[in-house]
Amino acid sequence: MRRLQLILFAAVALAVAASAAAQAGRLTGTVKDPDGKAIKGATVRASSEIAAARITSTTDEKGRFAMIGLRSGPWKIVVEAPNFLPLDGQAAVSAGNSPVLALVLQRDPGPMPGALAKSIGDDVNGAEALRKAGRYDDAIAAYQSIQAKNARLTSVSLMLATLYREKAQQEKDSAARQALLARAIAAYGDMLKSDETNVRARIELGVTQMTAGNADAAAKAFQDVIAADPKSPAAVEATAHLQEIRK
Repeated sequence: MRRLQLILFAAVALAVAASAAAQAGRLTGTVKDPDGKAIKGATVRASSEIAAARITSTTDEKGRFAMIGLRSGPWKIVVEAPNFLPLDGQAAVSAGNSPVLALVLQRDPGPMPGALAKSIGDDVNGAEALRKAGRYDDAIAAYQSIQAKNARLTSVSLMLATLYREKAQQEKDSAARQALLARAIAAYGDMLKSDETNVRARIELGVTQMTAGNADAAAKAFQDVIAADPKSPAAVEATAHLQEIRK
């Protein structure tokens, strides 16, 4: 009787193993660069939500990798290698279909010249916090640092100009006040050189010229805004400023 039980147990075990093998598949392939050269040491990750599994393989000197025992179904593939851009995709795996993938990784060109720094959001928030706290010198230094690291972010000139004007309004010394207003006017001018259609910069330039006592220059800035789009909200605002000048 015991011998019969052992035989039956062995038969069941073999059946289960055969069923699992029938459901398992494999995934193989190569990872190369755009010139067709093998990439050694690339990491290939396969993950399946259905199987709740994740398998990792590393390419050999010929760029080859292999994974076995994958459950049938869709698998997400992610490939990474130093100095190359990551690649991701999907592969359908089954016992009767063992995908052979020919994967090509593109070289990482590195940061683009003039690209924005990744920390730009935190940097701007920090600079604005200094400005709101009335720490104008620190805020100006912070925005100048942002400008130095992010040459393409021309709107920083707008913030710097506003800071110079706000600091000027707190300055009691007449000469220092005029010097700050002159810096603000120059910063607005820099902004308009890179974006001459920036209406906000032109209005703020006019307001700063008014504050500095340059009525003719202020009127010119407001008239340019009105001429660009007479029916716009900006033109209405510019017209109101013109009326202040003419009083």
